[in-house]
Amino acid sequence: MKSVMTERITDILVNNEIIIAENRNLYSYGLQQGLLIFLNIATILGIGMVLNMVRESIIFLLIFIPLRSNAGGYHAKTQLRCYLCSVAMITATLVGIKIVPWTGVICLSLTVVAGTIIFFLAPVEDANKPLGQIEIAVYKKRTRFSLVLFVFLVLLFCYIGQLAISVCIMMGVVVVSIVLVLGRVLK
Repeated sequence: MKSVMTERITDILVNNEIIIAENRNLYSYGLQQGLLIFLNIATILGIGMVLNMVRESIIFLLIFIPLRSNAGGYHAKTQLRCYLCSVAMITATLVGIKIVPWTGVICLSLTVVAGTIIFFLAPVEDANKPLGQIEIAVYKKRTRFSLVLFVFLVLLFCYIGQLAISVCIMMGVVVVSIVLVLGRVLK
């Protein structure tokens, strides 16, 4: 799916000899992907603003993006479906953070369960992006490193009395574990 805007920007870049014509499709694709990433992040921050939870949405993103990028999991078939799933996921996550009466025990328990799922399942490849053995090893190592760091942060913030931050980090880990399970089940 190419947008008229990215096509026009690419044409301008080619016409002004900023990029060479042979690389036109690559730049057009990169611009399209960058625009989609910007739209997703802006939407997530917008939902955070509406729910008065911008800080929570930023913390969630800081955990979810690197963990999801390396762990893999379910991918929607179309960009529109991906966007709608992302909106539903972040809305449900932020509402969950807001309305559930979180305790340290619940937060730590969910982190352990979700972390165990991620540790053993990741990476989960997608039909559109099969992984070779080297990629699997690299993504597994990156995922496990990130996971250990995020579990440590959950423990640290619980210990220093910042349960709200721990819950945001935990939710990032939990959502990635759900996406991994869906990726395995819905292959």
